[in-house]
Amino acid sequence: MATTPSPLSHHDILGIVEPFTRRSRQVDLAASDRLNRRLLFKPIDHAGTTRLPGLRETLQLDSYRSGNFELTRTLSLADGRTATLQTSGRQPAALLARIEAVAPEQQFVVGPGYLIARSYSVPTDPITSAEGVPSVPLVLTRAVIHLEDLTLTLRVPEARGVSADITLAPTLATDGSTLDLPDDLLAVIGWDWTRLVRKKDEWESRLRLRGGPARRTQRAEQAADRAARHLAQTLAEPPARFHERHLRARWWAALRRAIPILTPVSLVITVLLFPRIDFGEKPGLWLMLYHLPTALIALSFCLQELPEFVIPPLPRRSETPTWRRPPKVALSGAPARG
Repeated sequence: MATTPSPLSHHDILGIVEPFTRRSRQVDLAASDRLNRRLLFKPIDHAGTTRLPGLRETLQLDSYRSGNFELTRTLSLADGRTATLQTSGRQPAALLARIEAVAPEQQFVVGPGYLIARSYSVPTDPITSAEGVPSVPLVLTRAVIHLEDLTLTLRVPEARGVSADITLAPTLATDGSTLDLPDDLLAVIGWDWTRLVRKKDEWESRLRLRGGPARRTQRAEQAADRAARHLAQTLAEPPARFHERHLRARWWAALRRAIPILTPVSLVITVLLFPRIDFGEKPGLWLMLYHLPTALIALSFCLQELPEFVIPPLPRRSETPTWRRPPKVALSGAPARG
């Protein structure tokens, strides 16, 4: 039978918040949840810069019966966009030192037409290099790309070798129009990106990440930066420019999706060609045809998405002036509701 954790007593709170008090951080008892052993601290406002607006910082400390603590810093912009920094351990003072070692502005990237909010975990204390310079080991857990018409969320699992999950959610328009995105919007970036799959009012995709936590974090940060620039430029231009700019990449993305169906097709073609070709003076041609189906099978296992035996649609140039599609009521000719 599960036991209910004992609430934090006044004496417990005084001992836990002592290192925070020394850092001029005041506990907010009214907002805290003593029954669930959760302490909240009064927010601290950070002044804005020419690059980034002002931030509000809030700390939350969860105390567990096992003796472990989990400290979470939430940075919020005035419009509600947030980024978090989380760390856990047995010493609240050490956790606070880890959090304070990461500058708030380090969790935000601002570019032309986009803002990236990065959330991290801090697994260990700062590491001091041979030159005596301390560095904080950060592990990216989530990156959210905010654009005018779209929000992309990149979630990075802790498990090694597991791809990152991507969700694209369109911004609601006042006129009722919706975004109409091509399924190769992200696939044109490179081999590690998969096509978009429509799920009701949003899209899903995946990103291949390799290596340990440090390498996965670096690759995910670079991927988020590249995706932000790509989406900001693409959505700011007519759909026709996307086709013109990424024509070769779109055909390559379609070919990648066609690899599963090309495998049995190549096998049939190989069987039909073998009796009709004289390989006497061309042994290399025989070797290539013989191993072509095997190579395609091996290549299909390298795909980020589950193989589908379908003929992918060919890339086409869109003639629509914008990425937004009029509301259905307008398309059907019915009068719009006031």
